Amino acid sequence: MDKPDIQRQIWKEVYAGCGEDRPEIDGWLDRFSDVLEASGDTPIIDLGCGFGNDTLYLCERGYAVISCDYAQEALDRLTHFIPCPEARCFDMREGLPFPDDSTRVVIADLSLHYFSEADTHRIIADIGRILMNGGYLIARVNSVRDIGYGAGQGRVIEPNYYDIEGNWKRFFDREQIDRFFAGWDIVRAEECVMGRYAKPKQVWEIAVRNRK
Repeated sequence: MDKPDIQRQIWKEVYAGCGEDRPEIDGWLDRFSDVLEASGDTPIIDLGCGFGNDTLYLCERGYAVISCDYAQEALDRLTHFIPCPEARCFDMREGLPFPDDSTRVVIADLSLHYFSEADTHRIIADIGRILMNGGYLIARVNSVRDIGYGAGQGRVIEPNYYDIEGNWKRFFDREQIDRFFAGWDIVRAEECVMGRYAKPKQVWEIAVRNRK
Protein backbone atom coordinates (compact mmCIF):
# COMPACT_ATOMS: atom_id res chain seq x y z
CA MET A 1 0.00 0.00 0.00
CA ASP A 2 1.59 3.30 -1.06
CA LYS A 3 1.49 6.57 0.88
CA PRO A 4 -1.76 8.04 -0.57
CA ASP A 5 -3.58 4.75 0.06
CA ILE A 6 -2.31 4.56 3.63
CA GLN A 7 -3.36 8.16 4.28
CA ARG A 8 -6.81 7.57 2.84
CA GLN A 9 -7.29 4.49 4.99
CA ILE A 10 -6.20 6.36 8.12
CA TRP A 11 -8.69 9.17 7.49
CA LYS A 12 -11.46 6.79 6.47
CA GLU A 13 -11.13 5.11 9.86
CA VAL A 14 -11.01 8.46 11.67
CA TYR A 15 -14.23 9.73 10.05
CA ALA A 16 -15.97 6.39 10.46
CA GLY A 17 -15.37 6.67 14.21
CA CYS A 18 -16.94 10.14 14.42
CA GLY A 19 -20.52 9.07 13.78
CA GLU A 20 -22.86 12.01 13.35
CA ASP A 21 -21.48 14.14 16.18
CA ARG A 22 -21.70 17.86 15.55
CA PRO A 23 -18.29 19.47 14.97
CA GLU A 24 -16.87 21.64 17.73
CA ILE A 25 -16.37 25.28 16.78
CA ASP A 26 -13.38 26.86 18.54
CA GLY A 27 -13.88 30.40 17.26
CA TRP A 28 -10.39 30.95 15.90
CA LEU A 29 -11.85 32.64 12.81
CA ASP A 30 -13.47 35.40 14.90
CA ARG A 31 -10.33 37.54 14.65
CA PHE A 32 -10.55 37.43 10.85
CA SER A 33 -14.15 38.62 10.63
CA ASP A 34 -13.17 41.66 8.53
CA VAL A 35 -11.46 39.42 5.97
CA LEU A 36 -14.42 37.03 5.88
CA GLU A 37 -16.91 39.86 5.47
CA ALA A 38 -14.92 41.22 2.54
CA SER A 39 -15.58 37.96 0.67
CA GLY A 40 -19.09 39.28 -0.01
CA ASP A 41 -21.11 36.85 -2.13
CA THR A 42 -18.01 35.04 -3.39
CA PRO A 43 -17.80 31.56 -1.83
CA ILE A 44 -15.06 30.98 0.72
CA ILE A 45 -13.11 27.82 -0.05
CA ASP A 46 -12.65 25.56 2.99
CA LEU A 47 -9.64 23.58 1.78
CA GLY A 48 -9.31 20.29 3.60
CA CYS A 49 -12.51 20.81 5.56
CA GLY A 50 -12.06 17.62 7.58
CA PHE A 51 -14.58 17.33 10.37
CA GLY A 52 -16.44 20.40 9.07
CA ASN A 53 -15.65 22.71 12.00
CA ASP A 54 -14.92 25.77 9.90
CA THR A 55 -17.58 25.02 7.29
CA LEU A 56 -20.18 24.94 10.06
CA TYR A 57 -18.82 28.18 11.58
CA LEU A 58 -19.06 29.96 8.22
CA CYS A 59 -22.49 28.59 7.26
CA GLU A 60 -23.98 29.59 10.62
CA ARG A 61 -22.83 33.15 9.92
CA GLY A 62 -24.32 33.26 6.45
CA TYR A 63 -21.19 32.92 4.33
CA ALA A 64 -21.19 31.00 1.05
CA VAL A 65 -18.76 28.08 1.37
CA ILE A 66 -17.32 25.39 -0.86
CA SER A 67 -16.17 22.52 1.36
CA CYS A 68 -13.23 20.52 -0.02
CA ASP A 69 -11.53 17.33 1.11
CA TYR A 70 -9.89 14.30 -0.44
CA ALA A 71 -11.79 11.94 1.87
CA GLN A 72 -15.34 11.44 0.64
CA GLU A 73 -16.23 10.26 4.15
CA ALA A 74 -15.47 13.76 5.45
CA LEU A 75 -17.77 15.37 2.90
CA ASP A 76 -20.53 12.83 3.56
CA ARG A 77 -20.58 13.88 7.22
CA LEU A 78 -21.41 17.46 6.30
CA THR A 79 -24.95 16.49 5.30
CA HIS A 80 -25.71 15.60 8.93
CA PHE A 81 -25.42 19.19 10.12
CA ILE A 82 -25.42 21.40 6.99
CA PRO A 83 -28.34 21.23 4.55
CA CYS A 84 -27.19 20.60 0.97
CA PRO A 85 -23.55 21.66 1.36
CA GLU A 86 -21.55 22.50 -1.76
CA ALA A 87 -18.67 20.05 -1.66
CA ARG A 88 -15.74 19.01 -3.85
CA CYS A 89 -13.66 15.86 -3.42
CA PHE A 90 -10.08 16.05 -4.71
CA ASP A 91 -6.41 15.63 -3.79
CA MET A 92 -4.65 19.00 -3.46
CA ARG A 93 -1.49 17.52 -4.96
CA GLU A 94 -3.33 17.06 -8.26
CA GLY A 95 -4.31 20.74 -8.49
CA LEU A 96 -7.20 22.84 -7.21
CA PRO A 97 -10.26 22.55 -9.50
CA PHE A 98 -11.06 26.27 -9.50
CA PRO A 99 -10.48 29.00 -12.11
CA ASP A 100 -7.85 31.69 -11.74
CA ASP A 101 -8.86 34.65 -9.55
CA SER A 102 -12.10 32.95 -8.50
CA THR A 103 -12.19 33.55 -4.74
CA ARG A 104 -11.28 36.15 -2.14
CA VAL A 105 -10.68 33.84 0.84
CA VAL A 106 -9.25 30.34 1.23
CA ILE A 107 -9.22 28.64 4.63
CA ALA A 108 -6.82 25.76 5.23
CA ASP A 109 -7.24 24.68 8.84
CA LEU A 110 -4.72 21.92 9.70
CA SER A 111 -4.65 20.73 6.08
CA LEU A 112 -1.37 22.08 4.66
CA HIS A 113 1.07 20.12 6.82
CA TYR A 114 0.83 16.67 5.23
CA PHE A 115 2.98 17.22 2.15
CA SER A 116 6.55 17.13 0.93
CA GLU A 117 8.33 20.44 0.50
CA ALA A 118 7.88 20.33 -3.28
CA ASP A 119 4.16 19.52 -3.01
CA THR A 120 3.68 22.21 -0.34
CA HIS A 121 5.21 24.83 -2.63
CA ARG A 122 2.99 23.70 -5.53
CA ILE A 123 -0.17 23.74 -3.43
CA ILE A 124 0.54 27.20 -2.02
CA ALA A 125 1.25 28.49 -5.52
CA ASP A 126 -2.06 27.01 -6.69
CA ILE A 127 -3.88 28.72 -3.83
CA GLY A 128 -2.30 31.97 -5.01
CA ARG A 129 -3.55 31.25 -8.53
CA ILE A 130 -7.21 30.90 -7.51
CA LEU A 131 -7.12 33.90 -5.14
CA MET A 132 -7.88 37.34 -6.48
CA ASN A 133 -5.26 40.03 -6.04
CA GLY A 134 -5.38 41.03 -2.37
CA GLY A 135 -7.21 37.83 -1.43
CA TYR A 136 -6.36 35.98 1.77
CA LEU A 137 -5.27 32.53 2.81
CA ILE A 138 -6.10 31.91 6.48
CA ALA A 139 -4.50 28.78 7.88
CA ARG A 140 -3.34 26.81 10.87
CA VAL A 141 -0.41 24.38 10.61
CA ASN A 142 1.51 22.17 13.02
CA SER A 143 4.25 23.84 15.04
CA VAL A 144 7.65 22.25 15.68
CA ARG A 145 6.66 22.56 19.36
CA ASP A 146 3.69 20.24 18.87
CA ILE A 147 5.33 17.25 20.57
CA GLY A 148 1.98 15.98 21.86
CA TYR A 149 1.01 15.26 18.26
CA GLY A 150 4.26 13.95 16.82
CA ALA A 151 6.77 16.79 16.38
CA GLY A 152 10.28 15.33 16.22
CA GLN A 153 8.97 11.76 16.25
CA GLY A 154 8.94 8.93 13.74
CA ARG A 155 11.05 8.49 10.61
CA VAL A 156 12.54 11.68 9.17
CA ILE A 157 11.52 12.18 5.53
CA GLU A 158 12.66 15.80 5.16
CA PRO A 159 13.63 18.38 7.80
CA ASN A 160 10.58 18.76 10.10
CA TYR A 161 8.63 16.21 8.01
CA TYR A 162 8.05 12.78 9.57
CA ASP A 163 6.46 9.42 8.91
CA ILE A 164 4.58 8.74 12.14
CA GLU A 165 3.19 5.22 11.88
CA GLY A 166 2.13 5.77 8.29
CA ASN A 167 0.81 9.30 8.79
CA TRP A 168 3.14 11.85 7.16
CA LYS A 169 3.21 15.19 8.96
CA ARG A 170 5.13 18.43 8.58
CA PHE A 171 5.87 20.71 11.54
CA PHE A 172 6.56 24.38 10.86
CA ASP A 173 8.92 26.94 12.36
CA ARG A 174 8.97 30.63 11.47
CA GLU A 175 11.75 30.15 8.90
CA GLN A 176 9.61 27.68 6.97
CA ILE A 177 6.61 29.99 7.06
CA ASP A 178 8.70 32.84 5.65
CA ARG A 179 10.12 30.56 2.97
CA PHE A 180 6.87 28.94 1.86
CA PHE A 181 5.10 32.30 1.75
CA ALA A 182 7.84 34.35 0.11
CA GLY A 183 6.09 36.69 -2.29
CA TRP A 184 2.97 36.93 -0.11
CA ASP A 185 2.22 39.65 2.45
CA ILE A 186 2.40 37.89 5.82
CA VAL A 187 -0.26 39.70 7.84
CA ARG A 188 -0.26 37.34 10.80
CA ALA A 189 2.03 34.49 11.85
CA GLU A 190 1.64 33.63 15.50
CA GLU A 191 2.31 30.47 17.47
CA CYS A 192 -0.55 29.55 19.75
CA VAL A 193 -2.31 26.66 21.45
CA MET A 194 -5.63 25.36 20.18
CA GLY A 195 -7.90 23.43 22.52
CA ARG A 196 -10.28 21.63 20.18
CA TYR A 197 -8.74 18.23 20.89
CA ALA A 198 -8.29 16.05 23.97
CA LYS A 199 -4.92 17.64 24.72
CA PRO A 200 -3.51 21.08 23.82
CA LYS A 201 -2.12 21.38 20.31
CA GLN A 202 0.65 23.80 19.30
CA VAL A 203 0.01 25.47 15.94
CA TRP A 204 0.98 28.42 13.81
CA GLU A 205 -1.95 30.66 12.96
CA ILE A 206 -1.31 32.35 9.63
CA ALA A 207 -2.99 35.00 7.51
CA VAL A 208 -1.28 35.87 4.23
CA ARG A 209 -2.41 38.22 1.48
CA ASN A 210 -1.94 37.46 -2.19
CA ARG A 211 0.13 39.82 -4.34
CA LYS A 212 -0.08 39.53 -8.12
